[in-house]
Amino acid sequence: MRLDDRPGRGARWKIYQPATVHASKKAEGDLIAAVPLSDTLSCPMINKGTLSNLASGTLLLTGLLLAATETAAAASDVILSIGLFAFSGGITNTLAVKMLFDRIPGLAGSGVIQSRFTEIREEIKRLILDQFFTEESLHQFLREKTAEVDLLSYLKGEEGGNPAVTFVETQWDQLTRPEVLDPLLDEQVEKIFASSALGGLLSLVGKDTVLDIVRTFVGSFTDSLKKKVLEAARDFSANPSALGLELDVERLVADIRREVDSLLDRRLEDLSPQDVKRIIEDVIRKHLGWLVVWGNVFGGLIGLGAYLLRDLLP
Repeated sequence: MRLDDRPGRGARWKIYQPATVHASKKAEGDLIAAVPLSDTLSCPMINKGTLSNLASGTLLLTGLLLAATETAAAASDVILSIGLFAFSGGITNTLAVKMLFDRIPGLAGSGVIQSRFTEIREEIKRLILDQFFTEESLHQFLREKTAEVDLLSYLKGEEGGNPAVTFVETQWDQLTRPEVLDPLLDEQVEKIFASSALGGLLSLVGKDTVLDIVRTFVGSFTDSLKKKVLEAARDFSANPSALGLELDVERLVADIRREVDSLLDRRLEDLSPQDVKRIIEDVIRKHLGWLVVWGNVFGGLIGLGAYLLRDLLP
């Protein structure tokens, strides 16, 4: 709060909200991003809990002033009682919230979240593994989705193309190009000519002529066979189970749980006490102010009840 004394305006108290503070830099790969602190802890002048404390504090001061000046004695007693109990309830809850997140010297048990952040990290890991990556849930997911999901469709390939067919065609072209086949054909023809019977017969035709005939035949044969191989690749893409292979669900589930466990270990090791505090605080940020508000409300009701009981008792 500050006094607004600009020219032409009467002096008025105004409430200003400070800008939210964010971490200036976030390390690459961090699991937890920097988050603003809750309204109760980071902006103590503008949250609903502080406003309720101000209201009950004002009521308490009003009761004290009325009692000190002996004005409206009956009203001062009830106002003082309600204000005192309401303010006590609000301040107590404010201190309790502060003790939950921060260590306060001289108060045993304060800062419990930061002091037990290791146990909280392990509980986060256990919660994720036991609730989201149980063996039963993974088995059920794989049973339901394996037949529905076309895993090959997630492979990257040329736009509009079939990645499995593209891969087979590329490999086939690499293996059947002349630089690969010609030395093999030359070697086999040499062996044939080296044989006693057939080699002598073919020598009448000439080695170069035989090589040309063999190369032409093999080239035509590989081109025809390529079409059959690519058709088989397309059929496999449309129906992978045609090979008679089944997914090893047990091993896959074990590997998934092991990888998730390892990932969580690596990421949670990076969490500092301050990170754990921010995670929990962010979850309950909207509710912290209400704890203080209801502390004031119930404290005021107890103060009213105490005043009425005092008049009823002899």
